[in-house]
Amino acid sequence: MLFRKKPVPRHELLKIDGRMLEVRLRLNPRARRMIVKVNPTTGEVSVTAPSRRGLAYALDFARGEQDWIRGRLAKVPGPVLLGVGATIPFMGTAHEIRAAAKGPAPVWADDGIIWVRGHEAHASRRVQDFLKKQAREALEARVMEHAPKLGAKPARITIRDTASRWGSCSSGRSLSFSWRLILAPDFVLDYVVAHEVSHLREMNHSPRFWAHVKNLVADIDTPQDWLKRYGRELRRYSAKT
Repeated sequence: MLFRKKPVPRHELLKIDGRMLEVRLRLNPRARRMIVKVNPTTGEVSVTAPSRRGLAYALDFARGEQDWIRGRLAKVPGPVLLGVGATIPFMGTAHEIRAAAKGPAPVWADDGIIWVRGHEAHASRRVQDFLKKQAREALEARVMEHAPKLGAKPARITIRDTASRWGSCSSGRSLSFSWRLILAPDFVLDYVVAHEVSHLREMNHSPRFWAHVKNLVADIDTPQDWLKRYGRELRRYSAKT
């Protein structure tokens, strides 16, 4: 539940040059007209309609903008495979993935390098497993640090690969986080944890809620700005292309 809640978007498929693209259809009453966008980092295509009636024609509108969408997609950087030779962010710092003949673990990080042992064909999966493990350890430790300060205790903590949210808190007091937060700087991960832990006390974004967040992290503007500017970049990294 990071930032303000928005209506859950619909998803439709659009065929361009024989390729099926998922299009997110959004409703925004404040929009003055139909708007189509292509995310310059992820290539996500979305159409925003100003009314529910307009939403029914959103996919047709996107079809009429195929040439523009095609041009934008051509400029989108491709996904980055978590394989040997790739350079990825890890805790906010660039790390090169290299093969190792031997070492202390299947995968480990050391001085700007992520070393991975074993057959190169399995390197990307092993690196992703390593990143998820590191994310779980860091996120759980930070939750256990912040929650007692608010007199709160989560029922469960899960680590996932969420499509849009960096973190969430359910009515059942379960916290969920994206493993990709381990790619971001520490102050970003810390903020997301503080945000979701604060929802254990306030399931809203009221002044009281934000007071809890600021009690845990003094600066909330810097991590919010970082996620807005660079958050989508973190979704490029994957164990498969």
